[in-house]
Amino acid sequence: MNRRRVLVAIVSVTLLVIGALFLPSLHQVPPPPRIAPPSGPVPLPTASPEATSLPPQPLLPTSPLATEAAPLPAPQSAATLQDVDPHKAFGSKNAPVLMEEFSDYQCPSCKALYTGTNRLVMDNYVSTGKVYLVHRDFPLAMHAYSRVAARYARAAAQLGKVEPVEQALYQNQEKWEQSGDVDGTVAAVLSASEMTKVRALVKGGTMDALIDKDFALGQMYRVNQTPTTVFHCKGKTYPYAGMMTYDTMRQFLEQLLSEK
Repeated sequence: MNRRRVLVAIVSVTLLVIGALFLPSLHQVPPPPRIAPPSGPVPLPTASPEATSLPPQPLLPTSPLATEAAPLPAPQSAATLQDVDPHKAFGSKNAPVLMEEFSDYQCPSCKALYTGTNRLVMDNYVSTGKVYLVHRDFPLAMHAYSRVAARYARAAAQLGKVEPVEQALYQNQEKWEQSGDVDGTVAAVLSASEMTKVRALVKGGTMDALIDKDFALGQMYRVNQTPTTVFHCKGKTYPYAGMMTYDTMRQFLEQLLSEK
């Protein structure tokens, strides 16, 4: 009996010793594995083709400098320029610089060009015989009412009322692009009899033919945004895509006029 108790005691002590050795290791978090540093520079992960692909670049140069803009083929002059609506052309045909402005009445940048640049150009270059300015309609498909606005402006131009109508369209651009009420915007600046004639011209469909001619010409010039201004001077053609401040426009025109 005593011998059995001794054996049980020995076994119990042995188990206690073994437990003391192994139990702490069950609660210890193993240290992180050591990774040897690379011998050379670590290459960056390769991006997917979608991430590295750049958006399509504009076909037209955006430099305001005539010396940096790539000339387009078939330079024009006022004498050879085709499909010019005389009601939307301003200045002298004998001016040394011909400007064709492709614009969209629903385009915010076109509004900025009209309100902040064109008026000063009209005063300082068009009225002084230095620039012949031709407005070209280029309604973008992304704008729901830009073609409608172009129809009304074209019709008003036939009556000699292009200036008040363009001003009304641009100044109230945010309103009619939300409501679609181009008719009401134009009617606010024309008399009842003038509006009757404008509506008849718009419904007649002839305005669309004029707009389509401008649009086709813009495609020939590779216009892909509005506004885009195409300058012709001394046998060369220079496109400028985007909004141009008057200061930039003035410097550009002076450079063109000074070239031999």
